[in-house]
Amino acid sequence: MEALQTEIVGWLGYLDRWSVSWQIAFILVVAISVAFTRRTTTLFNNNQPLANLVGPLTLVGTGLLLGIVPIPSGIVLQAGLFWALFNTVSWIESKLKINNRKNQLAALLSKIAKPAILVWAITYFIARLSSLSAISIVGIGNFSNTEFAIGNTFLLVIGLYLILVTSQTFAALTAYVIQLILKYDDRTRKLLQPLFQYLIIACGLVALALWANFDSSTLLVIFGSLSIGLGLGLQQPVLNFVTGIWLLLEGSIKPGEVLMIDNEPCLVKKLGLRVIYLSRQRDDAELLIPNQILFQAKAESFTAGENNRRETIEIGAAYHHDPQLIIGLLEEIAQSHDRVLKQPMPKAFTIDFADSSITYILKFSVRNPLDALTVSSELRQQIWTAFEENDITIPFPQRQVYPMEWPPKDKKTLG
Repeated sequence: MEALQTEIVGWLGYLDRWSVSWQIAFILVVAISVAFTRRTTTLFNNNQPLANLVGPLTLVGTGLLLGIVPIPSGIVLQAGLFWALFNTVSWIESKLKINNRKNQLAALLSKIAKPAILVWAITYFIARLSSLSAISIVGIGNFSNTEFAIGNTFLLVIGLYLILVTSQTFAALTAYVIQLILKYDDRTRKLLQPLFQYLIIACGLVALALWANFDSSTLLVIFGSLSIGLGLGLQQPVLNFVTGIWLLLEGSIKPGEVLMIDNEPCLVKKLGLRVIYLSRQRDDAELLIPNQILFQAKAESFTAGENNRRETIEIGAAYHHDPQLIIGLLEEIAQSHDRVLKQPMPKAFTIDFADSSITYILKFSVRNPLDALTVSSELRQQIWTAFEENDITIPFPQRQVYPMEWPPKDKKTLG
């Protein structure tokens, strides 16, 4: 680090020159004046391009005029050019965001172009001090049997930054291309995009490690530890993740479909990479089912194949009623309901002779499985009303209690 300290001391000697110090002071005065003017006046409110260029043009114009004299003004001129370039990129970014706040090109300008201009300016002025090459070879430490200097560490940081800020854009592009090839929908593309982003980051980190000549044995230890962790502690999350990817690519389950889970209709609300979000009709409970369980369990989908929900109502009527009358009445009630499908037609059957009644069932279909419970309830109410109107008895267990005195008044003996 002594070499770095020596270079910094050399910078101070360079800044002590009058030809350098006045340029730095002039740049600071212009920058402060522009910032103060924009904050305290409305001069530039209606002219954003002028507001962005007044400071840079002042520096560039001053540098060109003083260069004719000649007076040393190279720092002022270069600072003005970098400032103008930075503000131009900022203006283009703002224009791109007018109609779309999430414009990808605007995001790239903000995350890549503007930082690149700043890095370019810093390295340029360090090079003007004739110490860029000297600083780049200053060592800062050793890691994994690899010597790190300021130069290669700086490049590693830039590479890591580029990987992180561009991974989302490249992931979106990759997902879009694969969507065109495999023909899956936009929802699946958006869910797969984070996966591609993680893969791009992982591949970028490996590439950086190889470029920096990391010790291969250290990399093997790191990857081996990750493998053991995934195989033991993260086994279930990884299985759910892989299963979620499979379900998304296969497209067998989609939001808005109705699944029968434990013989209860559940609406698919959202597909995640780890769990599937369901809404159970019976109590409106939100269910989170791991993808692996749903992948292995037997589930019946009604809306995926345009299937209808077939429901059954069981009811008993007394023996002295004509079964044909009961069957006709049940079918008529079901056919008159507006949410019961006409095809297949509702059908009633006699299924059993119970102790005190004949047992009938009414079979009917509804279009939406989530309506099955409501329609069944409404039909049961209508059946009860129709039975009352037609004096049809629904038998139910009865118990008669006879009072008993003890000791009995009439004592009777045998014999």
